[in-house]
Amino acid sequence: MRYKMLVLDMDDTLLDDDLSISTDNIKAIQEANSKGTIITICSGRVSKSITNIIKQLGIANDNDYYISYNGAVINDLKGNNIFYEPLPQDILPKLIDIGREYGVDIQLYDKKGVIVEQVTSRTETYQGLSNIAAEVVDDLKNYDKSIKILYNYDDVEKLEKMQEHIIELYDDKVNVFFSKPTYLEVLSKKANKGIALEYLANYLHIDKEEIIAVGDSFNDKYMIKYAGMGVAICNAREEIKEMANYVTKCNNNQSGVAEVINKFILKDF
Repeated sequence: MRYKMLVLDMDDTLLDDDLSISTDNIKAIQEANSKGTIITICSGRVSKSITNIIKQLGIANDNDYYISYNGAVINDLKGNNIFYEPLPQDILPKLIDIGREYGVDIQLYDKKGVIVEQVTSRTETYQGLSNIAAEVVDDLKNYDKSIKILYNYDDVEKLEKMQEHIIELYDDKVNVFFSKPTYLEVLSKKANKGIALEYLANYLHIDKEEIIAVGDSFNDKYMIKYAGMGVAICNAREEIKEMANYVTKCNNNQSGVAEVINKFILKDF
């Protein structure tokens, strides 16, 4: 099988823990790209944060696409949008109320980035990870649209209770998952990394069997399940490793992405 597309999660997969990209990963990605493999970043991050990483990879092409907001948006590098699936407007105020009820930090998202009511140590950490400054507003309920919502809190058990609560109320309208242990995210039922990847694959006329998807966390399970070769980085959550076709020997700090490229893509050249 010759794989035509390589889909990469960013945090804890492509990126080292210090948010850098290893020289080995960059070299392997550039070589795979030069052989005709489409490299697609698929992340929960906002668009600007992803395009900054693509520039660092040195493979930016106006005809390439990336998936942002955990699968709610697909853009090309010229800024054109081909897929956009925000949260249902009717339940957004209720999701804000749930966040307030549980006393967690609530983050809304528009096409420019992150929106919060207050800056806390948790939202500051998030801004540092994403390298995107949040917009601070008086009342999140003044917004009638959001691409997704993220609940940011240190108490994982509380977030797990929130997840159960939201699923009980709105399972037919939203996808609810952890992107990191302290980040609980809510997207439209019509949006996740797998749905977006399927849309992009059809758009580009690429069969799913010709796709490798690499990730580590619960938000990645949808694309790992969809791809012909679903790969879990070895530092992935156990549930993700169990469902993957392959688990890397190297973790995100050891150029695990380069391992995947050398094993499954460059071997054919």
